[in-house]
Amino acid sequence: MIEQCKDVLIFGAGGFIGSTAAAFLAARGWNVEARTRQDCDLTDPDAAAKVFAGRSRPVRVLLCACVSRHLEDTFGTMVKNVAMVENFLRAARPGQVASCVYLSSTDVYGNRPLLPVTEETAALPEFYYGVSKLANETLLLRAGLADFPVAALRLPGIYGPTDQGHSILGMFARRVLRGEPLTVYGDGGTLRDFVLVTDLCSVIERLLEREFHGPLNVATGSSMRLLDILHLLAAAAGRELDLRHAPAGSRSHDLAFDTRGLHAAVGENLSMTPLRAGVRILVDSLRAEAAPPAQAAKPGARGGAQ
Repeated sequence: MIEQCKDVLIFGAGGFIGSTAAAFLAARGWNVEARTRQDCDLTDPDAAAKVFAGRSRPVRVLLCACVSRHLEDTFGTMVKNVAMVENFLRAARPGQVASCVYLSSTDVYGNRPLLPVTEETAALPEFYYGVSKLANETLLLRAGLADFPVAALRLPGIYGPTDQGHSILGMFARRVLRGEPLTVYGDGGTLRDFVLVTDLCSVIERLLEREFHGPLNVATGSSMRLLDILHLLAAAAGRELDLRHAPAGSRSHDLAFDTRGLHAAVGENLSMTPLRAGVRILVDSLRAEAAPPAQAAKPGARGGAQ
C-alpha cells in the first residue's frame, strides 16, 4: 500500500478545476499546497525543480496545468503542454511522489471513436491538444511504473460553479441567462456527457489515495443530445432558447461511455450528479454571481444590528 499521507501538491491551481479541487480537498482535511502558473510555471524546468528541492517526505500530486484548447490549439501549445509534464518528471526525485492524478481529455480518442468508449478504445487524436494529452499520459504512465502510480483521467467536459466562463456549459448558461442567441452546429443531436466539477473532485480524492495506475474515462455514463441539454439550461434559467444553426463542425461527433472501469477503480458507491440537477446548480451559482451585493443595514434601522 502507498504510505498514507494527506499532503497534496496541485499544479495549475489557478484554473477552474485546479482551484475547485484545492478548495474541495482542503475542506476534507487535506494539506493543500496550491501552485498557480504565477507560483510555478511548469514550462520552466528551474521553477519545477525548486518545488521539489529539499522536499523530505512524499506528497500526492494533482497535475491540472496545461494550455487549454479553448485558448489555443497549435503545435506551439502542444510543445508547452508536453514540456510541463517532462519538467515535472525531471524535477521529482524517487520517493518524493506518493501518487499522481493527471487531467487528460477524451480528445485522445479523436473524432470518430467506436461507442461506447472504454479505456481500451483506440487513441487516435486528431488535434494538437489531444496529441499532447496522449503524449503526457505515455510519459507519466511509463515513469509511474518505476516510482509511483498515475491515474490519467480522460475528461469529456467538466462544468459547475466557479468555471470562470471556461466550460462549454458555463458559456451556454451565461448566454441563456442574458437572453443571447446560441449557435448549434448541425441539428443539435450530438451526444455529450458532462460531469459536475465536484463529482470529478470526489474521483480525484479517491484516486490520490489508491494504487491505481492507468487511464480512466470520467463520465456519468448517461449521454444526452446537445439540444436536450440546452433545453435543460433554458428551463433552469426560466428563459426561452434563441437558437442559430450552423453546419456541423469537425468536433460534431457523439460521445457515450462505458463507465465500468471508473467504478471498478474508485468504488461502486460513486455517485454522479444527473445533468438535470447539475445545470440547476450551475444556473443558481451564476445568478448568485451576478446579483448585486446586499447593502448593509444602517445602524438603528429596523432589523439591523443593535
